[in-house]
Amino acid sequence: MTPGARSNAVRWGALAVGIVLFAAALYYINISLAVGTIRRLGVALPLALLFSGLWHLVRTWAWSWCFPPDRNLSFLRLARVRLAAEAFSYLTLRGIAGEPLKVVLLSDRVDPREATAAVALERVAYMIGTTVIVGVLSVIALAVLPLTRLWFRVFRAFAIGAAVIAALTGILISGRGTYIQSCFTRVDRRWGTSIAGGRISRFTCAVERQMLDLVRGNPRRLAVLMCATIAAYTLMALEAWVILRASGTPISAIDALTVETFSRVASFASAFIPANLGALEASSLAAVSAIGVAGGGAALALARRLRGLFWAGIGLAIYPRGTQRRVSSGDYKATAASSPSAVDATPRPVLLYIPRDASVPVSPDVRLCGMAAGERVVRSALRAGYGTVLIWQPPRPRQSHLFARLAHQLDGVTVVSTVDEWQRAIGTLDQQQALTAVGAGTVVSPTLLSHAALLAAEPAAPVDVPAGPDWPISGVIRLAAADAADPSAVSTALAARRRVLSRPSGEDVSYGRGQLAIQMVSPSDIEPADRTLRRSSYKDTDAKVARFNRTLSLPISIALIRTPLTANQLSILLVLLGFYSGWLFSVGHYGTAVLAAALSLVASILDGCDGEIARLKYQESALGCWIETVGDYSYYLAVFFGVTIGVVRDTGSVFFFRIGLLALAGTLVTFALLIYLRARITAGQPTRLHAVAKSRMTADPSVWTRLIWTVAPVGTRAAMPYGILFLALADALPVVLVLAALGSNLYWLTLTLKLKDLLRDDQEETVAV
Repeated sequence: MTPGARSNAVRWGALAVGIVLFAAALYYINISLAVGTIRRLGVALPLALLFSGLWHLVRTWAWSWCFPPDRNLSFLRLARVRLAAEAFSYLTLRGIAGEPLKVVLLSDRVDPREATAAVALERVAYMIGTTVIVGVLSVIALAVLPLTRLWFRVFRAFAIGAAVIAALTGILISGRGTYIQSCFTRVDRRWGTSIAGGRISRFTCAVERQMLDLVRGNPRRLAVLMCATIAAYTLMALEAWVILRASGTPISAIDALTVETFSRVASFASAFIPANLGALEASSLAAVSAIGVAGGGAALALARRLRGLFWAGIGLAIYPRGTQRRVSSGDYKATAASSPSAVDATPRPVLLYIPRDASVPVSPDVRLCGMAAGERVVRSALRAGYGTVLIWQPPRPRQSHLFARLAHQLDGVTVVSTVDEWQRAIGTLDQQQALTAVGAGTVVSPTLLSHAALLAAEPAAPVDVPAGPDWPISGVIRLAAADAADPSAVSTALAARRRVLSRPSGEDVSYGRGQLAIQMVSPSDIEPADRTLRRSSYKDTDAKVARFNRTLSLPISIALIRTPLTANQLSILLVLLGFYSGWLFSVGHYGTAVLAAALSLVASILDGCDGEIARLKYQESALGCWIETVGDYSYYLAVFFGVTIGVVRDTGSVFFFRIGLLALAGTLVTFALLIYLRARITAGQPTRLHAVAKSRMTADPSVWTRLIWTVAPVGTRAAMPYGILFLALADALPVVLVLAALGSNLYWLTLTLKLKDLLRDDQEETVAV
């Protein structure tokens, strides 16, 4: 078995273990009792979120003590990095992926060895400190609580294991040398190998030395880490106490600490399971039953699952953006003057923008989809990776402040108003370098500008940048820097392209037949340009219902563009709205079910807004796609879970609980397969999953494949809420569970049967856009 196959086997095995534990936990839940306790969680949930928020702050504080004293890292930066990394670890198939991500997110400020040592020290200190606390509390539980014989043996094992780990930790800290490096050296001496000299071994030994120096060199640091661990443990015990008390379960402080003790051990043991799926539910039920009050286990498991999803959503929403600094034009000039060869070695695309022309009575201040046309050109260039945007703005009466504002806000944007300034800026460039030029009334996409940067241009031979196979002239040109010394000459060359009015339509852009290239030559072109830009924001995978929803969501998105709200933040808000809909479904009354269905439909319509805002504000990213995907998945789970509880409460039939479990299990397996396929077959473009999967599944279609692919759009987030609303109005929500159970399980079975076709190596098909 290859290493990759072994890795996949471990990941999928872990997920399978989690699903089995999840199913077993649900099987042993007393349904009527669980439904009643869940309804009483309303007051406890905010308090649980408060305690868990304080827990994150305490862990961040402890982590800040794990860096060398000369590292001045802000607490806010560490908190953002930690939440983002923990969210990534929580939601992926690699349960420990968050730890390396912390190192990556701090790479601009901290040496990787120091960051790795800090991450490892905080994690190890937390695990060891928690283990010691578990041992102490296990002894207390043995002495105070009336445990059964089985649980007595379990807690006795906890106490013995904690004592052994504490003793070993004391020995390691009190020593003077290193351990991993000594082990490598002894192996080399014994077997004649050179393990200690390897790159990974040297890095590991360097991290070990830094960790030991941090621990042995400052006893105060050890005290802080231990105090932080105790505080974190206490906060989680308080969370358990509040939730169980709110659910009507009688519990003392010692009982709460005992529950948290068992939960901590289970958490360590199940660290390899993604999101502790199943393990969290099983450990919550087992921990509560250990103290003789089994009724609150379901409430505790649900509250902690919602808490985990909430903080995962927050972590993704505040995920630290790339901190790579754009080089401004001033830096570019200084670099060129001091070392022209450095500029040649790292050429950066340069955009020349001439936003006004006497023959084009269209101002760059004209708003298209909520953003000024001139700002769209500038942000498209920066999004496409251009290092310098040079804007020609000669003095004129009632001058617009648009470009002055952009130059102040964005690195790399320079506004010049005289020919001398223009020529000085052009003179700092290699005169053979090809530049991109955009003229008045033109708006283009980042994709077109990215393709333009790849085109060469010889002196005295400007090159047209095509907008697609059928549109060889987009209005954008490439020319050598030697030909750009006169802004009037550049403007004249651009004016010649405006005579060709044929450009891709918005539908052509959304289907990938062309790239956005809008040309406005008169005020009457503004409204058609706005429509083209709106239509281009559609996705080629949108079905008819999704396209109808976009007619409702686009006006909202355009209104939100002027606000500081980001697409990722909106995605998180929609996740919360989906959870609220699920809670309303769980009440089990006709009125609340209709309201929940209406809210889920509203969330479905607004679900298009985050992607539209990302595309219209040039904020698209793979991370945003993953956040939207997680939001969609959590919506399905919240609605199916809520409908299951509500139908069981309304009908009193346990049969629908089993149907709901079948729907949830099928949904989880489907999501796992889709996440796997998104990572494997999209070549780093997660938005292409639908297109790639469709082409591969229908390449050699059977009758069954055609049927599934035809019916599948009914179960999408765009279409399904309409059906749920209809069934809610007809008081027929049990039908939702039956259809969900059938559809989700048939879908994942189809994916499994076609998995070989879906995974075939076809790079050309994967990356086609």
